[in-house]
Amino acid sequence: MQQRLKGFNILVVEDNELNQQVAKWLLEYNGAVVVIANHGQEALDILEAEAFDCVLMDIQMPVLDGLEATRLIRANPQWSGLIIIAMTANADEHHKELCHVAGMNDFLAKPIDPDLLVDVLLKWLISGSAD
Repeated sequence: MQQRLKGFNILVVEDNELNQQVAKWLLEYNGAVVVIANHGQEALDILEAEAFDCVLMDIQMPVLDGLEATRLIRANPQWSGLIIIAMTANADEHHKELCHVAGMNDFLAKPIDPDLLVDVLLKWLISGSAD
């Protein structure tokens, strides 16, 4: 498989260790540089120190959940253009709307489909850039 995500830095915000490992492997396999945050507050702390092209955000986490973390990210002008994609087992329309209202760009249902994940990331990461 080609390294379709080569050159992109992705922050994965996920409290489940198995999900962290799967996401990290899948993204790195596709060429991305991956950093893991265990909850929303840790994600905010990491964003203060490092630049990312995209955040994959779990919704239900301890300390600071994904919706509130997204609201805080969107409240900071420095991160206004940051791509945030929800990853959640709650895939109904109500939860999709909550993610949209919080400021997320897109929504992926768990369990994550590897091909769909890469396709959605590429859709957002290369939008607006020259082909």
